[in-house]
Amino acid sequence: MGTKGHRQVRYINSVSDGDQRHWPPKPYRASDEQRYLNMIGSAWAQQDGLAGPGAEFAINKLPAGYSLFEIDQPGGPQVYKRLFGHPSGTYFDSAQKFLPHFLWLMSNMAGDCSCILCKKAKHKSSVKRSQPPGVSKPSPGRQIIPRPNARKPRNALDPSLIISDSRKQQMDGDSNGSSRSHSLAGNRRPQRQIRASGAPYAVDAFGHEDVYKDLVRRLWGAKDSKQGIEDDILQPNTMDWRAGHEHDGHGRDVIERCITSIAHQHSFIPRVGELVLWIPHFMDRHFLMVDDETPHGEFKFYSPDQKCFHGHPDWRGGVVVEAPIASSLNRPIDFPDIQCLTESKRSLNTSGFRIETFPDPNNEVDKSASKQYRYVPMRNIRPLSQWHVLLRGIPEQKWHPSIRHALTCMTSISLMEKFWFSGKWPEAKISCKAMYLGSELITVGDVVRIKPDPSGATRFPQCTDVMIVDAIRLHLGDIRQEYIAPDHDQLASAYTLSLKGRAYTLDARRSFDKVESHAEFPPRPVAVAVDLDEIKAEFRPVGAADYGPWYRLHDPKKFYAITQDMVLGRLYESGAVQLWTGQLQRKQKPGAKIEPPSLNFDVHGITEGRRYATKHDLRLDEVSTDEIQWFWADDRAEALDLEMFNGVKVGRFADFRDKPTQEQWRRNVRIIDGHTVANDYSKYTQFTEIQLPGATRGRKPGSKVVNGKVLYPGHPDYGAAVAAGADDVPSTPRKHNSQLAGAALVSTDEESSSEDAEEYEDALEDHPTGDTVGASGILETSAPPPKPAQALPRTKQQIMGSVEDVIELDDDSSSDDQDWLEGPPPLIRGGTEESEGGDYRPD
Repeated sequence: MGTKGHRQVRYINSVSDGDQRHWPPKPYRASDEQRYLNMIGSAWAQQDGLAGPGAEFAINKLPAGYSLFEIDQPGGPQVYKRLFGHPSGTYFDSAQKFLPHFLWLMSNMAGDCSCILCKKAKHKSSVKRSQPPGVSKPSPGRQIIPRPNARKPRNALDPSLIISDSRKQQMDGDSNGSSRSHSLAGNRRPQRQIRASGAPYAVDAFGHEDVYKDLVRRLWGAKDSKQGIEDDILQPNTMDWRAGHEHDGHGRDVIERCITSIAHQHSFIPRVGELVLWIPHFMDRHFLMVDDETPHGEFKFYSPDQKCFHGHPDWRGGVVVEAPIASSLNRPIDFPDIQCLTESKRSLNTSGFRIETFPDPNNEVDKSASKQYRYVPMRNIRPLSQWHVLLRGIPEQKWHPSIRHALTCMTSISLMEKFWFSGKWPEAKISCKAMYLGSELITVGDVVRIKPDPSGATRFPQCTDVMIVDAIRLHLGDIRQEYIAPDHDQLASAYTLSLKGRAYTLDARRSFDKVESHAEFPPRPVAVAVDLDEIKAEFRPVGAADYGPWYRLHDPKKFYAITQDMVLGRLYESGAVQLWTGQLQRKQKPGAKIEPPSLNFDVHGITEGRRYATKHDLRLDEVSTDEIQWFWADDRAEALDLEMFNGVKVGRFADFRDKPTQEQWRRNVRIIDGHTVANDYSKYTQFTEIQLPGATRGRKPGSKVVNGKVLYPGHPDYGAAVAAGADDVPSTPRKHNSQLAGAALVSTDEESSSEDAEEYEDALEDHPTGDTVGASGILETSAPPPKPAQALPRTKQQIMGSVEDVIELDDDSSSDDQDWLEGPPPLIRGGTEESEGGDYRPD
């Protein structure tokens, strides 16, 4: 959201407590926020001492979750402007009232907020009740979602859920062929979504918050706005996202570091997740070179000692799962690593690439090929796009199956690091930092080769155009109102992937910059090549100028955009292409002209590989024409249909990809973020369903003993044991107690009198147990025992007489205690009652 005029824009921080769930429905509509941005920006600058004569300020946008709406005044042409998003659910009716809350947010929520809404909310909470448990102070960059309120009694009815007669008639009329999303369009107010307080607007199959559905909903809410919406894409409640990003001081930006390290490497270095051709066993003291004596230039092992070729390599298709870093090699990977085995102080499992043989993506059962892996140096690896050149001279019957498996995924697409959402109804864009296109990983900043136009003048068009990628975007087209429903499985009617950047060409005839040449008559326009210093500064691959003079393909004030089907792959360094194609495998003669590398060296392999994938990938629809079909996946694991990646199960094959585990992870994430998480017992109908921690002790019911071995139900030999009449496993016998331990459980004369014992025995005889076993072995139930007669209340004389008897007994016992204290100590012996000789021998 930009500002007008010559105002200085101040960017706000990411701290916010705004909640979009408090935005109003119709007839409210989105309003222009520019006046609010200017007023708040000027006040903020004045507080920080930045304001001066003639200096005007504005903020770039409102805090996340806050938005300005307007509604018509009744009986007048004016409108009311109100700022919604406060956690209390109330709105600010002016920028001056919102300013204290804004300054409190910009101070990282230090202390208490002094705005009018926070004071009211604090006073109301102090009168009614204290703050519920689990509502913690928000951290910078995190949006606060209040915890659900106390559960209502079952007999309490929510008045908002009562359906009126008119509403019931409308629902009955719309029930024939209308959905929840259709009812939103017909009503002035959207249908109420019944969900718990603080719950996300929409979730996926695993219960994760669907942030894209929520962004589309926000876009629909701002459809009357001229600016639309734009916001960061954050998924702090998803463990997959938290594993690769830093959030609130927790975690590490693994993906960002990976993309940054790729930007500092050569383009020819294989990247993690790419499909390649590799040689598991490279012949010692040999090089991979082109045999010029063969008709088509076959690649074979060459021995410089013997000066002869020794057959074709055993190529396989594989996926890169580990790539070395410069610190593990004590140096960065460079051009000599392409052809030679350079010296390294580290072993290959540290300095090499881990390549796993690629399994069949069409086989959902057998993925065991991934277990065949090796750590290999750079010289054992080539891009998959060169398959048609490297496999020359090798019969197709001898190709390893993994090569065809890898070619099957040449039309797979998966986006990586989606970070920005922007749009204006009914269009939107999702910006990404990288994407997997076929066999390669393309990041922002890479230089890609553009597919030649097949409608050109030449019969075999050549690749001459490249583009520096400045943006990778997924376009959502024709977003309809029914798509905002939480249960709808679509975000838009059409999806388009585009790459935007600056394009250059080697064809001077297609140059944008041309000048009039007066060397000839009549003067004619001549193409102007781009300066060499600009090529070195703009092009990431080293030696890009060796391809030839580059010309601008379009107006430098504009951008060039292409779709994914026009991208062939990365532009590699010129030296790497010359080594791959064999141009530099031998020394050039003095004075000989060196041919520049070609951009067209693997175009045939890329186009044929995509045709092969369209025909053989069972996940794609069958086509009768030469049209290329693309398989869209959410991630790289789904695009390649991998079960194992670096020895770990991934994707749909992972054991933890179940809803209960994901729910537990989300609870752990909330605990990390400082939220108190309580167990949700509302889903249980009875307490016996709750699984308590700890295993149940004892053997399973129905166990049998055969030759001293316990067989449980379900064992292969359990049926034979039952037929043979094996005995049930006896219950675990009680431990034998010694007489010394048993004596402690027996009542002594001091504890109970003989009269009490006799009364207890009489009670047992007069009142037998209710359940007895008869002669037939069937449990017989007798009549319930009669209730004992209640004792009559005693008189005062009886009570005082019993007290005197107790006093006399105490006097007699005290004399006995005195004799015991004054007498000689008893004789101590070392035995126990179980032994006679003084040794302890328990049974």
